[in-house]
Amino acid sequence: MKEHRKYLRLPFTSTVRIVSSNNIPLFATAININRGGIGLYASSVIHEGTSVKMDITFKDIRGKEMTEMVKGKIIFNYKWHWIYVIGIAFDQLLNHEETPYLFEYIENCETMIHL
Repeated sequence: MKEHRKYLRLPFTSTVRIVSSNNIPLFATAININRGGIGLYASSVIHEGTSVKMDITFKDIRGKEMTEMVKGKIIFNYKWHWIYVIGIAFDQLLNHEETPYLFEYIENCETMIHL
């Protein structure tokens, strides 16, 4: 199977609060991230094409708990045993201005991989 990602997928563990137009939050666990999107495990499905707002809570590279908000769209989902695997493409690439700590995490991981 050919990989279509433009950016390197990085391991990432965090909690994610997802809200769509129904304003009912869904809580999920992140499994990976890159500059353009995030992969999650969740207990409920969100349908492909749904626009969402996410509050991503994680430990930054210094070990401090941070929460950053990112908007995106569900690009895939499927059931895997008792959970749903969800892929979300960010509306825009992560950057220093709007998501400085997520971006710093990704840059730091990419630097370590390319040493």
